[in-house]
Amino acid sequence: MVNLLTADLNLLVALDALLMERNVTRAGARIGISQPAMSSSLQRLRRQFDDQLLTRIGSAYELTPLAQVLKEDVSQILRMVERTFDAQAVFDPALSTRSFRIVTSDYCLTALSGTLMNMLQKEAPGVQVHFDAVTPQAVERIKETLQTADLMLIPKGHFSGFPHTELFTDNWVCVTGDTSAEETLTVEEMRDARWARLFGTEVDSTLADRRVYDLQLGEKTDIIVDSFLMLPFAVAGTSRLALVQERLARMLASVAGVKIMQLPISLPTLVECAWWHPSKSPDPGHQWFRRLVARAAAELDGPMEPAAPGPIHISEPSEAERTGPLTAQRISA
Repeated sequence: MVNLLTADLNLLVALDALLMERNVTRAGARIGISQPAMSSSLQRLRRQFDDQLLTRIGSAYELTPLAQVLKEDVSQILRMVERTFDAQAVFDPALSTRSFRIVTSDYCLTALSGTLMNMLQKEAPGVQVHFDAVTPQAVERIKETLQTADLMLIPKGHFSGFPHTELFTDNWVCVTGDTSAEETLTVEEMRDARWARLFGTEVDSTLADRRVYDLQLGEKTDIIVDSFLMLPFAVAGTSRLALVQERLARMLASVAGVKIMQLPISLPTLVECAWWHPSKSPDPGHQWFRRLVARAAAELDGPMEPAAPGPIHISEPSEAERTGPLTAQRISA
């Protein structure tokens, strides 16, 4: 049995980063230490557990069976430790120096961060916010993402079973670099056009992209990007089309030199939500922070009226979610 009085509990932080990133360099960057220091921590952890923990398979590292067992336990232990040290009977934002982590897309960051950070400066000048980019992998591993982040900002329709609150809504439009084009597209023009798309595959796409794909209207894709902010600039100076949120399109149209075009088809309204792990619901600091994010969203100006801060929901898990590992459709917005 390990003696906790002599054990180096800092190794748990390194272990958590290694199990999440499966890469020594990225794990070091995640917790702010150098690659040699993280390599040293990995060697100590291997001796501690008498297990390789990470094994090279081809060009990537995979978790050993023991590491798979440790992964969720270590993450939960660290979150419990953080909550223990952060625990307060009453959270006072004006005096707090707490750091909150949000996983979000560049679209949502662009739309929301200015209002949010102005509110934060006035009400909680000592609080920090760390923004991480949402990736297909973050959505695919949603449970782990929500365990390590305070909030994930992503639209409805990609997973269920976690608490969330609605923030704001948006429409989808097309943008093109052909500034002489008509303002309303036809179905034939959509079918004949070349496209720029996010990520480029159906499983990684937005719900709107999937709708266009299902209608066989956006099959001629020859530009692939990995962020929404890149889409208007990717089609600038060309006759290509890209699906972009209307709020973002109006912010970037003049800068990128693109024209906004209305669609001839109906696409799902984007309902942006804040999601979190249920274990964080009782935390007074977390309650304050998610209310702040909802208030910032309610003040947004844009092409659609912002949704009022919505009620908190906990979606009922499906039978598959109750009986097997949680999965999520990969996306991002």
